[in-house]
Amino acid sequence: MKDLIFSILRPFLEAYAMLRYKSIWGLKARLQKRPGKLMKLTYGNYFLRRGSFVGLDSEFGGTPCFPHGVQGIFISNGAKLGRDVVIFQQVTIGSNTLPGSKCPGAPTIGDNVYIGAGAKIVGGITVGDNCRIGANAVVYEDMPANSVAVCAPTRILRKEALDNTYTTTLDGVDYYFRDGKLHVDR
Repeated sequence: MKDLIFSILRPFLEAYAMLRYKSIWGLKARLQKRPGKLMKLTYGNYFLRRGSFVGLDSEFGGTPCFPHGVQGIFISNGAKLGRDVVIFQQVTIGSNTLPGSKCPGAPTIGDNVYIGAGAKIVGGITVGDNCRIGANAVVYEDMPANSVAVCAPTRILRKEALDNTYTTTLDGVDYYFRDGKLHVDR
């Protein structure tokens, strides 16, 4: 009976949460301060319906950018992401909980990091600022700042400086992502 009531109320609860807290990230911030059972169900259901998971205990330095939406994204509890992180579809940022493993824990990802489609970042590793992780790369060891990870097994390439500003052009207008918002480049 409870499930039936929640399934009827779910669309209204989700609409209320989006209006009240402005976005799913606003709801996440509210739940981290004051958890509530009904809003936790709404938060979890939001991601479940999109085939993704973003742990309530994960930390974000700012609003992340998902150019293709959150479909298929997995971010484990305990993961820490910096500001202006761009995450493409089917990315896994997962914890390593195997006893006796080399890098237990969840990843810490720095500021201005670009994570390509299908990339996997696993374990208690640190990805430095201004890094790029290529599509389908598997990262299981620390990445220094200003480096690029490609392939599986991973090859890390050092660069002097990287411009990881996510830009796109729609109908002849250039946009870029910074500080959790999409801006128009004039």
